[in-house]
Amino acid sequence: MKPIIATGFMLVFSLFLYAQGPVKALQVGDRVPDTFWTTPRNFMVGGKTVSGNMERFRGKLLIIDFWATFCIPCIKEMPEQERLSGLFQEEVNIVSVTPESEKLVSAFYSSERNPIGSAFTSIVGDKELNGLFLHNKIPHLVWIDDQGIVKNTTEGDALSEANIRAALSGTLNLTPLNYIYPNTVLMMHQNPKGMRSFNLLIKGKIPGISNSMVRSNGSNTGMIIFNHPLRWIYSVLARAEFAWFSDQRFKLDFADADGFNNPSLRPEDLWTVDFWAPREKSAILKKLTMKYLNENSGYLAAVKVINTAVYKLQYSPAKATRQLRTRGGQPASLGFHKGSRFINQPIANLVNDIQDCAFIKNPVLNDTKLTFLVDLELSEVKDMAGLNALLNPYGLSLVPDHQELEMLVISKTDNTN
Repeated sequence: MKPIIATGFMLVFSLFLYAQGPVKALQVGDRVPDTFWTTPRNFMVGGKTVSGNMERFRGKLLIIDFWATFCIPCIKEMPEQERLSGLFQEEVNIVSVTPESEKLVSAFYSSERNPIGSAFTSIVGDKELNGLFLHNKIPHLVWIDDQGIVKNTTEGDALSEANIRAALSGTLNLTPLNYIYPNTVLMMHQNPKGMRSFNLLIKGKIPGISNSMVRSNGSNTGMIIFNHPLRWIYSVLARAEFAWFSDQRFKLDFADADGFNNPSLRPEDLWTVDFWAPREKSAILKKLTMKYLNENSGYLAAVKVINTAVYKLQYSPAKATRQLRTRGGQPASLGFHKGSRFINQPIANLVNDIQDCAFIKNPVLNDTKLTFLVDLELSEVKDMAGLNALLNPYGLSLVPDHQELEMLVISKTDNTN
């Protein structure tokens, strides 16, 4: 059996998946215990599960790769991992681990999704290793040297021929990943005793994490957003604060030359915010977080009424050739996709679906004055002409206009600390 278990890159696991109870996790610099090598584990080999342990991997560089069958990028990288396993077969063992069940992994093994056929092997149904090497994201690599010392923990894209050679020569120099503990201040194992508030703002990607959540601990409530463009973070906060907000009602009053929008997700222009407040302020947590960003990010978000280009959704029943009023039935709203339906829904929900179309760059306002629920047959649309062609038979049309409108306007400031 070849000692490679393949996975891929850049797929996010649910944050804190393996932090459900007290775990004695290993850190970089620790030596793995003897039980790490001797504990029986279930290996899938040739599509069937056999019992074994890690003893046969002792004495070589060992790379543990945490993965899952739902990871499409993982699957695409399996042939390359198989190549690396063959290239370094005398010096390196690459062992993949998944908490997923034997049944689920077996189905994957036998399917067309498995690109390496019988070369595929994996430890399956694991919880112990996932707890021993805590991580917030998969793929997650653990690098263990021939003496059993944990030398590094990295993201999946660190698995390369160059890095393996560096690890073998003792020159691999990558920043280890930090595990982010649940309901705890960023980069800490537990909250300080008596903590009432805490805030932290970081520019630049933090490796190994990608998610956002509202958290709670004792008398505190908090929210954390990892590794996103500042525009995205402000948008999340604005949706909670302003009922009227949409991405089209976001305006910069400066030329974005410094990565505020960051559509290409450049690592140096990603931001993380960790904000905590007393629990009694939980109802205004996102408002307080936005205020904190305004005071420290170098940008200021403010609501201003300005004259802006809009689209108005209008209704002319005399022009309708199809019935718009609902016939009843189970409500459904599946957006603009082939074969999609919009059933027994308020017109406001249609406005939201229209604003989700990528080609809609201006705010969409409901000017129909409709009060009844509606039915429409929808399909994929690629431009304004196609959208109106879909709406017109129901007496609906999207008309360009201008209007004084509340907008979230972002300005640059000198507030950076």
